[in-house]
Amino acid sequence: MIRHTFLAGLGIATLLLSGGRPARALPPANGDEDHFEAKIRPVLMRTCFKCHGGDKTSGGLRVDSRESLVKGGKKGPAIVPGNAEAGLLLQAIRYTDEDFRMPPKERLAGNVVEDFARWIKAGAPWPKSAAAPAAGARHWAFQLPRTIDPATVAGTAPHPVDRLVQAAQAPLGLHPVGPASKRALIRRATFDLTGLPPSPERVEAFVADARPDAYERLIEELLSSPRYGERWGRHWLDVARYADTAGDDSDYPIPQARFYRDWVVDAFNQDKPYDEFLTEQIAGDLLAKSGPPELYAGRVIATGFIAQAKRYGTHKHEDMHLIIEDTISTLGQAVLGLTLRCARCHDHKYDPITSEDYYALYGFFQSVVYPHAGSEEDHKPSEFIPLAAPAELKTQTDAYEAEHGERRMFLEAELKKIDESESGKALKEVKAALEAIKKEPKSDDRDKRRKEANDKRLVLEKEVTEKSKDLRDELDRILRESPLGKTPLAYAIKEGKPVDAKLQVGGEPNRSGAVVRRGVPKFLNPKGTLEIPPEVSGRLELARWITSLENPLTARVMVNRIWQHHFGKGLVYTASNFGLQGEAPTHPELLDYLAGRFVQSGWSVKAMHRLIMLSETYRLSSDDLPANSAKDAGNRYYWRADRLRMDAEELRDSILQLGGTLKLERPGAHPFPPADKWSYSAHRQFSAIYPSENRSIYLMVQRLHPHPYLSLFNGADAKLTTDVRDASTVASQALFMANGDLVHQQAAAFAKRLIEGWTAPDERVRHAYLEAYGRAPTAAEVERSLGYVARYTKALESEKAAPEKRELEAWSSFARVVFASNEFYHVD
Repeated sequence: MIRHTFLAGLGIATLLLSGGRPARALPPANGDEDHFEAKIRPVLMRTCFKCHGGDKTSGGLRVDSRESLVKGGKKGPAIVPGNAEAGLLLQAIRYTDEDFRMPPKERLAGNVVEDFARWIKAGAPWPKSAAAPAAGARHWAFQLPRTIDPATVAGTAPHPVDRLVQAAQAPLGLHPVGPASKRALIRRATFDLTGLPPSPERVEAFVADARPDAYERLIEELLSSPRYGERWGRHWLDVARYADTAGDDSDYPIPQARFYRDWVVDAFNQDKPYDEFLTEQIAGDLLAKSGPPELYAGRVIATGFIAQAKRYGTHKHEDMHLIIEDTISTLGQAVLGLTLRCARCHDHKYDPITSEDYYALYGFFQSVVYPHAGSEEDHKPSEFIPLAAPAELKTQTDAYEAEHGERRMFLEAELKKIDESESGKALKEVKAALEAIKKEPKSDDRDKRRKEANDKRLVLEKEVTEKSKDLRDELDRILRESPLGKTPLAYAIKEGKPVDAKLQVGGEPNRSGAVVRRGVPKFLNPKGTLEIPPEVSGRLELARWITSLENPLTARVMVNRIWQHHFGKGLVYTASNFGLQGEAPTHPELLDYLAGRFVQSGWSVKAMHRLIMLSETYRLSSDDLPANSAKDAGNRYYWRADRLRMDAEELRDSILQLGGTLKLERPGAHPFPPADKWSYSAHRQFSAIYPSENRSIYLMVQRLHPHPYLSLFNGADAKLTTDVRDASTVASQALFMANGDLVHQQAAAFAKRLIEGWTAPDERVRHAYLEAYGRAPTAAEVERSLGYVARYTKALESEKAAPEKRELEAWSSFARVVFASNEFYHVD
């Protein structure tokens, strides 16, 4: 088959490398301030503050502000900005004077001294974080949303969203363009709500529908489609950093992760109120204990939001502080629009979040048990949660135990005898010795002893296995067929021992500070603490605070995300950072109005879609007005619709739909290898790609080995929460659309549908345009398309291609050009 597409020859559209959603540029980081935060502040806080901070001013010196260091203490200035040698601080930490050494008991590392020298020489830049609490009290996002009455805003637009948008346009002399055509509008709305192109039949029916409420009917139809939850569930999975693997050094699989993914899809389809949606993800297991049995499984599964925290290292729950850090960071960004992670090592450098605030949140998640997916040193998954109510499971288990318990105990006793036999004890000893050897520094002698111990382990394991195999197989069968063994498990969390966390000085878990009572950031809740019963973790109380009307952030953050996915950009561009370093809203009154309506609607996401999509602002065309562009080139004030590029899932799903191979049913489990075969390591990580013709939300997603297609087209990074996807435009994307296997396979399938469905070549072209672009081709486009197919057929003849293959290959090439065009790849 010819692997090129004669793009220039057809000319029906430009190659997908041009146009589309631009990447959002953020202000560059300040390198000197970054150096201070990474290298200087942690040392001051960890080493110097205990004698020169807070209520302590040893020698008259404080180190908690730049001004204090410049002023110095009794002996003089600690630093002279710009002159590293002039102040006393470097002299003290260099240990050049025996009578003047700081810190007095232990010298700082040489690289730390040089870090301070560089910082002072650069002018001792000090971010204004000390003033952040005062500034934060006035920051727009930390105040409760105002009650906005659009009727009091000047203007004539009847729809409240239009009135607030046009009020912001008026001072700039901006005027909205005209409305989008019905063809453009149905394509836009269908992609927005379902992530799929509308069928030609649905487009034609909408265009012909003269009823005044035709558009409202369309919106309701799309919101009731099962495809809606798949589209909007994917948006939430981006911020929830969803993956089917754990992200540890070996990236162990999580077959049960799909239950959480499916729960999210169902929650959007059911229009689960957003406050319930969040509460169940934070504390669903607690609600499940006292709720209706039919809700038990779903509420447990919902806590996959927390369980999805990235894993680290080679041991079970290694670096637990990092797992909890990921949980807190994701919760902060996804739900509150705050960068809480910054407060792990020291007070937040911009927002009024203290380290005490961070560790007050830390205690909630230190009080739970996270599931273990498996790791290099402990392959077996554990701590998963059965998806059956405990009382029901106990009744079934008791009945099964009455029948099989005696045999089970006999088998366990026999296996214990083998474990305690001479060879069993020897195996335990050699395993312990092997672990000890692994921790020794590398050397030839260590490697030799490690090999000898490993060889001995293999011999002993074979001996023990031969004695116990039949007994273990029978025991495994009994356990597997028990109610507990047959009950599906969820990758979810459960209550552990309730505990208040100790502050980790400098973010180091082995440097404990004072105990911090569980609670929430004080600048958002003056008390800081919550009323938590002593026997629980407090996650339910945390969730209720997050979704309370006293919280100024939760509703704003979510309505901003909804707006972002409809318009390509949020009213707040930094969708996961509403703090002092985030961008201010372009339309603050509109943001507050939407937040208020969101809560009034009962936290209904679908109600927000209706409110936004029924506005004239949403229904504008993407046409340009030069006079407007001269004043607002970035369309920050929404005087037209932005032309948006499909994301990775939309593009793949659309190609499969045109090929006629897209499977709309929900798939089952991924074909992971059996868990008893898992032996992945940092040097032999789990890695797989499972072919599928289901929607892209159901593709198996790895943390350490991103899916090659999704990563090529800027899919979400599963290692961290993703609020706005990158929008790179690279040659490899165009090459994929020209020569990728997926494109070739689906183009051939699309061509076959055209050939079998329509005899007349011009009808094939017409239907291809209707399916791909939602419009009929012009006469000139039909002529160019047919000319292209004719030239391609002639080229195949000259290459001696088999006559029976020429028609399919020529039309397949035409289909590839359709796929690779800007008009297919973008939505107006």
